[in-house]
Amino acid sequence: MRARRLLALLLLAPLLAACGAHPTTAPQGNARGQSFAPPPAPRASELVLARKGDLYLVLRPGGPQRRLTKGLKASYPAFSPDGRYVAFLDGASMSGAARIGIVGANGKGLQVFRSAPPVFPGDYAWNPRRDKIAFWGGSLETVRPGGVPQPIAHAAGRVSSFAWAPDGSTYAYAVTPKSSSDVLYIAGSGGAARGLVKAGPANGIDIARFSPSGTNVLYWVDPAHSASLAADGLPLYSAPMGGGTPKLLTTTLPYPSWVQPVGQGVLVVAGDGREATTNKQLARCDAALGGCTQLNTGKGLVALDPAGQAGSGWIAYVAARDVRSDPTPQEVASWNVSRTLYVVYDGKSIGTLQRIAQGDIFDPTWGEGGKELAYVQEGAVWLWRFGEHPVRIAPFGASLDVTSYYGYASYRGNFAWFAPTPAAP
Repeated sequence: MRARRLLALLLLAPLLAACGAHPTTAPQGNARGQSFAPPPAPRASELVLARKGDLYLVLRPGGPQRRLTKGLKASYPAFSPDGRYVAFLDGASMSGAARIGIVGANGKGLQVFRSAPPVFPGDYAWNPRRDKIAFWGGSLETVRPGGVPQPIAHAAGRVSSFAWAPDGSTYAYAVTPKSSSDVLYIAGSGGAARGLVKAGPANGIDIARFSPSGTNVLYWVDPAHSASLAADGLPLYSAPMGGGTPKLLTTTLPYPSWVQPVGQGVLVVAGDGREATTNKQLARCDAALGGCTQLNTGKGLVALDPAGQAGSGWIAYVAARDVRSDPTPQEVASWNVSRTLYVVYDGKSIGTLQRIAQGDIFDPTWGEGGKELAYVQEGAVWLWRFGEHPVRIAPFGASLDVTSYYGYASYRGNFAWFAPTPAAP
């Protein structure tokens, strides 16, 4: 659990510095919201920005914006699987967020729920097949738009991490019982939870995700729940849902966004050491058999921020110069300028490699249709489509401090991207 808190602090510190760390004083509002006629499904790509405490829907590049919230301290937006709703944290601070919210993408049906204990970035997730959110910060609850939070029975202890299976009917969660040795459980479909993995004496478990097929759960083991050890990298394992011995994949930093589906495999940023500026390479892992194969992304470079898609071989990633450990802020700023966005098929077909943009590139994100790629460059969100030049969609209005010697930075707290799956011909 401390590994996840470390990630939360790394994400929150620059965001709060940019937008101010004072808590919101907005009222909680009607728990039943304002209106619950389901919003229409979007027909085109949508972008939500978190700016100065509120959420805005960008209707088209450079065009008008629809304000979705008012008087809150909203951050970390996330679209529902069908793009009709946006979830977010309200009042995020270094101690977590006391509230989690939902609003329709049409600006209607705002709900804000109190969470005790607080939730952190990464402590909530939409069901991939349904308009339902799970959130956890000790207990485990779910909520649907227009509903109220429902507690979910779980094994005794504090829920520290969670993941939905790709079909949305099953989920995995890790708890820290009084013995402080985490246990990973599988539950769902109305059945009782069953223990799958025990971390070992006093060790922690951080769930990364399910494999694209849903047959394996990927997780990190954190010795002695140590945030310091987690900062330098943890072993990533894959446990079969049906039981059996977990397989060691590789060592990575415990950032869930650095573990991505690609085809029927998993793409990770492999390498130990807390700095993102050195010794980080992409590797494709076999969740069923174990082990990983490093991809050739160029000599003298690190490869970061992978974006993959289940069922597709297209990969997006950011490459940058490999620099020494413990860089100064000035060296990190110079290193950021070298960050370059590439798209390649399967990581093997070098002939398909495409250089998209260079300079301060972060967070590439595929749309659901797999034909559009959103990314952050120089404080704005850009959109790239196959065969076209990148288009600047909208600025954030505030920049983050991305010069920490850790080198890891993300704008996920500032935006969410949704692109509908193209209709069948």
